[in-house]
Amino acid sequence: MNIIKKINNNRFLKNFVALFSATLAAQVITITASPVLTRIYTPEEFGNYSFYISVCTLLIVFVTGRYEFAINTVKTERESQILFRIVTTLSIIFTVSIFLIELILYDQIIIIFDLENVSSLMIFIPLTLLVMGIMQGLNYYLNKHKEFGVISKGKVIQSSINSGSSIFFGIGGLNSIGLILSNILGIVASIIYQTISKKLGKLFSIQRYNIRDMIKIASEHRQYPLYNSTSAFFDNLALQAPIFILMRFFSETMVGFYSLTIRVVGMPITLISTAVAQIFLSEVAELHTNNKSFKHVLKKVMKVLSLIGLLPVGFLIVAGPLTFRIIFGQEWEVAGELARILALGYYAKIVVMPLSVVFFVTNKVKVLSIIQVSRAFSTLLTLLLSVQSSNIYIVVIAYTVHDILFYCLYLFFIFKISK
Repeated sequence: MNIIKKINNNRFLKNFVALFSATLAAQVITITASPVLTRIYTPEEFGNYSFYISVCTLLIVFVTGRYEFAINTVKTERESQILFRIVTTLSIIFTVSIFLIELILYDQIIIIFDLENVSSLMIFIPLTLLVMGIMQGLNYYLNKHKEFGVISKGKVIQSSINSGSSIFFGIGGLNSIGLILSNILGIVASIIYQTISKKLGKLFSIQRYNIRDMIKIASEHRQYPLYNSTSAFFDNLALQAPIFILMRFFSETMVGFYSLTIRVVGMPITLISTAVAQIFLSEVAELHTNNKSFKHVLKKVMKVLSLIGLLPVGFLIVAGPLTFRIIFGQEWEVAGELARILALGYYAKIVVMPLSVVFFVTNKVKVLSIIQVSRAFSTLLTLLLSVQSSNIYIVVIAYTVHDILFYCLYLFFIFKISK
């Protein structure tokens, strides 16, 4: 009872528990469905889906112009709504442009990027990017108003629809396309729920779109598309590089093993870290706006994350391969071996990733850009050198060591620019 009372009296802890619990529930749904999915879909089909998602993850940073991050930094409701409309408008313009480019240059794109094996998946890229862009803008708008309960329920709905549809489409024989359609349906369901539950339909009203105001606000926050979009692209490139390298130098099956590790270990860690980052951003932005120090919040969050990460990471190191073999099937044991190697890198990510919002709050976007671009190039260099061994385990070890070193660098700069 004392613990519950303490949580209820502490706004940060209350918001953290609400969002963390829902994010954890969403991941339990995903992980619970995975043993079924690994018996419906082949490692190759998982590999193709993972490659597709990696492409979308790289492109999404340009779709929104990263203007969603500015929503939390502005002081008025009017500016928040305008920024959301900027995100939505850019998402529509960008995805329509990609669709037209695909129609015109389809054959050339397939040949240049050697996409014969996944050519049928390209048509879904614009739609995926559109719903991803709108969802990101909506989540940051809700974050601005501290609607963490709505965000939380949206995550659970998204995971439930995604997992259920994946099983349904898989039984129907849709292979990789079934996984993609399920991902889109999950995002759309979350958007609809969040919009209806908080009556946010006005945000999408065409009558409320004032082009002059949108151009003005977009110009005032131009550092996000000018600097952060590019740096975020390189940061995502560093994260997605293993997928592209494995696809190029190994096989779709090996990508499938790696993608299962991401699905049941890496993605939950990323989503939990993102949930913490959203709450941390809300708290730090408020303190910074009022010219108050936020370093004490920074240290508190870091301690909490350090403790949270110990159990899952320790479990992966001790029992990763055995657990994957029992739960997902004999052929997926390799994924467990990869998870064991990646565990320490995941731990560094759990602790440091949520704290990186400090760069946005303090307007140190340029510093973050330099770090992220450097990380992308060094990651690619590390992977390209290690892949010469033709040994998947050496490649993953090299990638993990490199990741740990860069998260340490992130942490150094985070404390350096905090006040």
